[in-house]
Amino acid sequence: MVLPTIKPDIMAEADEQPSKRRRRSRRAPSDRKFECTHEGCGKSYSRAEHLYRHQLNHTPKQIFRCDFPNCYRSFVRQDLCIRHRERHTTRGSQLQKRDSFANDSPDESPHKSLMPASSPSSPSMTATDYPFLTGPPPPSSKSPPNTVFPLPTSTTIDTAGVPVSGYTDFSGVISQADTMLEFDSMSNAYPIFGGETYNRSPFAMADDFAAWLFSEPLAPLGYGMMPFVQNQFYVNEPSYNNFCSVIPQHPMSVTSILDSSTLPAIISEEKRQDLLHLMATRFNEAAYSAEGKRKDALMDGDLDSDRHVLSLRMMQTYIGSYWFHFHTQLPILHQPTFAADRTPNLLLLAVMAIGAATLDKAHGQAATETAAELASFIAWHLRWEIFMDADFRPPARLWVFQALLLLEVYEKLFSTRALHERAHIHHDTTLTLMRRGSSLIGRSSFDTPESKEEDESWTHWIKSEATRRVAFGAFVLDSTHATMFGHSAKMVAHELRLPLPCDEALWAATSAAEVARVQSSLQSHGVRPIMFLDGLKRTLNGQPVRTNAFGRIILMAGLLSVSWHLNQRDLQVSSLGVGQTLGGRDKWRTALLRSYDNWRRDFDEALGPATSTESESRDVLHGLAHMASHVDIVDLQIFAGAGRLMGRSITARDYSTAREKTDRWATKASARDATFYALKFLNACFSDPTVEAGDYVARDDYLLNRPWVMYFATLVVWCYGFALDGPLRPPPALATHADRQRNMQTFLQRVGGVREPNELEGMKGRNECLGLLMILRDSFANSRWELLGEAARLLDSCIAKLQS
Repeated sequence: MVLPTIKPDIMAEADEQPSKRRRRSRRAPSDRKFECTHEGCGKSYSRAEHLYRHQLNHTPKQIFRCDFPNCYRSFVRQDLCIRHRERHTTRGSQLQKRDSFANDSPDESPHKSLMPASSPSSPSMTATDYPFLTGPPPPSSKSPPNTVFPLPTSTTIDTAGVPVSGYTDFSGVISQADTMLEFDSMSNAYPIFGGETYNRSPFAMADDFAAWLFSEPLAPLGYGMMPFVQNQFYVNEPSYNNFCSVIPQHPMSVTSILDSSTLPAIISEEKRQDLLHLMATRFNEAAYSAEGKRKDALMDGDLDSDRHVLSLRMMQTYIGSYWFHFHTQLPILHQPTFAADRTPNLLLLAVMAIGAATLDKAHGQAATETAAELASFIAWHLRWEIFMDADFRPPARLWVFQALLLLEVYEKLFSTRALHERAHIHHDTTLTLMRRGSSLIGRSSFDTPESKEEDESWTHWIKSEATRRVAFGAFVLDSTHATMFGHSAKMVAHELRLPLPCDEALWAATSAAEVARVQSSLQSHGVRPIMFLDGLKRTLNGQPVRTNAFGRIILMAGLLSVSWHLNQRDLQVSSLGVGQTLGGRDKWRTALLRSYDNWRRDFDEALGPATSTESESRDVLHGLAHMASHVDIVDLQIFAGAGRLMGRSITARDYSTAREKTDRWATKASARDATFYALKFLNACFSDPTVEAGDYVARDDYLLNRPWVMYFATLVVWCYGFALDGPLRPPPALATHADRQRNMQTFLQRVGGVREPNELEGMKGRNECLGLLMILRDSFANSRWELLGEAARLLDSCIAKLQS
């Protein structure tokens, strides 16, 4: 059968023929016109994304054909094809009345209508090549028209102490009201930034994404409302349908197996023996290697003694330590349904490595040292075991990604220089595996469900949510580590077309029935999910975003990513002598700097004055963002006297260049800004109630990133003072720890007490930070993390320069 020719007016009917119900977006100034340059067209638009959608009519990147019997309509956009296909289901013979909308009914096989046809401008593609930008179609469950409900004044508190109504990102029942569909199609749909295709990964930030991100704010929402985005990811998935009527009753379902009184740290003797056998037979090294000797030492003695590092009691302790000290910082595992005995061995070992590395000091120094040795031994062998596992090949399973992320965190932030470098090298491997599979759209990464009912309800939702959290976890590590260590960022914000993590009350729920109750409450109060890109743009424009603590960390990672990529782009532009974009560097930097404070203010209002891991993470990321916006940590380390960075030796020419650059920087407003926020952050750290008597001990700090950001801040303070005021004349005699503490507190109160950055310009004694350097040098030197040991030696170099 010959298919009819595709006509541009048919393909773009929804864009060119808006209905009366369509919500109007605010008009841009009349002098801002985006004109179509296609020969003979002449159309112009007030917004770039509208022009982009129009241009698809001339040069479509992909054609989507309706597969309904006797229908041969084709579209250049997937969402238009989806909407058209749904009208067949709901209206049958009334298809011609396509401008009249009604509540849709679910399509039993929506995936069939999404098969893209080949087009002259794009090669054949597969969804497994680029999972971030593809996925199943949006759902169509019946629901009443969208209504704005005020949030209650009194909130329900979940078991973790999180106010349920404090977060409005629940990815639950999604309204398909006509007005929302119209609003989405015109104002909230994302253009395909950068013309991405399935055969490459977006290593650079697309100009059209930057233009969209820094354009006018999104339309304001009613109180308690979140924007609805008809996103491809929401695809006919039970997690976004009505939960109340789908509660698993199978005798082997999660709810039947789960005992609410059982702690997630419990591990059986049989599982322990499996782990011991794996380590004894697979974790092998040459007899003369250090790892071989470590294995003999760890597996020597009475393994059944409670005090042995590999005893059942200690293994349970490591798992408990993971949940207590680490889980909330990267919540990618589902604690209520976690069972050690049903967890893949390699993932369980990754959990134990993190737990052993963060073992509480209450266990005593001997136990914590031996546990740290065990963690390093596990990590050294674990990566190769994961690589060799059958589940590692694309499309890899969810547990593989969870294990790889936990292993990367351990290698980067808890271990040796060698493992840190190895994690940096294989970070790309993890991202490539994600992009080459379909796990990030919630498909074949899942384990085989125990029953059909379970797959259609709670278990499926858990795995879908965990998969999205894994994608975000990789993004958080990518952007924060690029900022902290000077690594290259390998992900860009616009490749994450996902909703922010669900409400914590849902993630912490211990049964499907509890989930249904929480969901019903949130739904009745107008709670809607919010997409990551929408949240990012709202943060950039000072608009509030209701999400949980992990969602806020993700948003800051997005801001850091945008900043990193724009800096790289401007460096390339300036080296070529080409004109600036986005109004020049100052314009986007000003917007980003303001967004960090917007993010902090929104976080403060959500958390309140409570001291917690979340509030401490807030301080760390806020300080890091401001400092990194004004200075590169690599330049600071070279100026301080580093002999080797990121695998290569620092030459005399490197040092000379860094010194000239730092001397110029110290006289500018950016240096005062960086120093102001560095001092503010250090003051917050030493006034933390968890830091006893103002004495910081890095080896007992379980908060990710804080030790390194304190090091970053100290380098900023020293470089600024030393570059402007030189060595101390004469240096004070700080022989005792008490002397150093007094000197540090005096400096932080006097210099760190300024109310705004410009007060630093005329201040005396900006280089009097000797006590601060000594306190942190000694603290870092006693840490088990080798990179902090290197940091201690570099601070010692700074001390010597001040005393010279």
